Amino acid sequence: MISFVKNDKNKIEIEKKIFNSNMEYNLIAFSKKQLKTKDILDQYSESKKLKTERYLVKKDGIYIGILEYGMVSPRTRKPWLSLLIIDKQYHREGLAKEAYNTFENQMKDRQIDRIQIAVHAVNKKAFVFWTKLGFKTYDQRMLEGHQFYSLEKQLNSTEMK
Repeated sequence: MISFVKNDKNKIEIEKKIFNSNMEYNLIAFSKKQLKTKDILDQYSESKKLKTERYLVKKDGIYIGILEYGMVSPRTRKPWLSLLIIDKQYHREGLAKEAYNTFENQMKDRQIDRIQIAVHAVNKKAFVFWTKLGFKTYDQRMLEGHQFYSLEKQLNSTEMK
């Protein structure tokens, strides 16, 4: 069973391990293969500024990923998932989907009717992953020199996953 553990600066090394197992993502998102402690601290500062909540994803007592979301996105003022990353050693096991579904169910319990995400246009694997989960593209934009697709999923109790 997947659970979310509120993250804090005492768990930076866990986060760094998860990020650094995903060098391909780091290159896309941060233009470098390996993140340092300062890079994670910078993310904490940005998270605080954006008023997002950051959690470690836990499965069977093991930290396997990171999930971050906010209830009011800076651009559209809607709930948004800003990060879901799974340690590379656990890829291809359905854990990202399981973590997302757990998150989505929590949002439904809170009567949230939609979730938005942004995907780097060059991250084809992520785009396929999210569209298979029912997200639809509603916009494209440039941010800090990177092209992004904005996606949204409508939530309701009769929707199939």
